[in-house]
Amino acid sequence: MMTSTSVHRLLDEAFAGLPATPDVQDLKEEIRANLLDRVAELTAGGVAPDEAARRAVDELGDVRALAEEASGPTAYTQPAGAPATVPSPAELAARNRVPRNPAYVAVVVLMSMVLAAAVAGTFAAAVALAHQDVGLALPTGIALVAGAALGWIVGASLAQETMTNHPMPAGRSALFGMGWGLVLVGCLLAYVHLSGARHGWLVVDGLALVGGVVLLSYLAATTTNRKKQWALAEARRHVETGNRFERDPAAAARFGIYTAVVWGLTGASVLIVGLTVGWPWVWLPGLLGWAVFMLMLATMLFGAKHQRD
Repeated sequence: MMTSTSVHRLLDEAFAGLPATPDVQDLKEEIRANLLDRVAELTAGGVAPDEAARRAVDELGDVRALAEEASGPTAYTQPAGAPATVPSPAELAARNRVPRNPAYVAVVVLMSMVLAAAVAGTFAAAVALAHQDVGLALPTGIALVAGAALGWIVGASLAQETMTNHPMPAGRSALFGMGWGLVLVGCLLAYVHLSGARHGWLVVDGLALVGGVVLLSYLAATTTNRKKQWALAEARRHVETGNRFERDPAAAARFGIYTAVVWGLTGASVLIVGLTVGWPWVWLPGLLGWAVFMLMLATMLFGAKHQRD
């Protein structure tokens, strides 16, 4: 039987023999945190601890492969003799592309049509109810159909595997669908009952709306990170790009000198323009100085030379 202790042992075995670089250690701790969060999430949903740990590990996939990808330059496969390059986000997405499920796409299109028709039908039935041409059951039934269609679309979409995110468990995705369905039904029925002067039913509508909001709030507060490791690594790479000044003191010193020069010239230009042309025009050199400063900052942080370093 797998326990939470086995989660720690699995990670130690998966990362055994790999260089203890900061990237590898960060990935190990990130996987550990995600696994433990997932175990806690499943346990809170009523799953036994052993089964929760097993599910969390199974959902993650090949831990050893993830560890080897983070162990160094082999994180991205390069042709023999080719210089090491970092794939763009589009290339990474293409490598990890998940084929579309034709049945899912077809049913989503159908359910979207049902949802649109049901919402429009609810409003039309509410108008008819106001003129006493129909009874209360018709708009109520159409509103329930709209809520069910929206709930199915949300739940089925969250349960799908995507290029950047792992699928959400079926039970949790169904709860998200139920929450959005309740919100829609509550809003539609409130409109129906207000149109038909059935104010006593507004209490029920409010309960449905509040229940949906509370359910969605709980699910949002307990949702853990479900992104794939390659997407997390790409996000970390973009965050590290902004740390050039911390890793390159010389660049930080140059940036300080350039900043002093730019704003010194900007201040002198403001004085000259104000004393000659007129003070209402001093915003022009100020704006130009700000544009030059931002261009310099972007060049130093994200320039081509820095990307090759």
